[in-house]
Amino acid sequence: MREIEFRAKVKRSLQLEQIKNGWIHGGIFENKIISRNTNEGSICAGFCSKVEIMPETVGQFTGLTDKNGKKIFEGDIVEIIEIDAFGNLDWNRLKGKVMFSEGAWLVTDNRSFAIPLWSEINEIKVIGNIHENPELLEVSE
Repeated sequence: MREIEFRAKVKRSLQLEQIKNGWIHGGIFENKIISRNTNEGSICAGFCSKVEIMPETVGQFTGLTDKNGKKIFEGDIVEIIEIDAFGNLDWNRLKGKVMFSEGAWLVTDNRSFAIPLWSEINEIKVIGNIHENPELLEVSE
C-alpha cells in the first residue's frame, strides 16, 4: 500500500522543525496539515502539530520518487529526458506539471499533451513546483 501524504505551504512563519522552506508534510484535515515529528532525539518525538496552510498549495504524494530519490507531489514541475533506441540522452525533453486526472497521475505540458507519470519514472527529475516556480512552464514563442 502506498504512503498517503500531503504537502502544503504554511500560512505564516512558524519555527517548527517539521517545516522545511515554508512547506510542511503530513496528513490533512480542515485546511490544516497534521504533521508528526519523527525525530526521536527531539523532546517532541511523536507529537502531532496542526499547522494552518494555504489550501491552494496542497498536493498529494504520488507514491513515486524521481531519479534522485525525491518524492513527487501533485503540483511539482518535472523534467523528463527521453532516451532514443540507441541509448542517447537528450533525444526529447519535456517539462510538465504533475496532476491527477481520471484515476491516474499524469505529466502535462499545459497544452493538450499528457503522459502517465509512472511510464517515465526512470528519467524524471523534480525541478520545482507550480506555486514557487511557475515560470518553468512558460513556453517561449
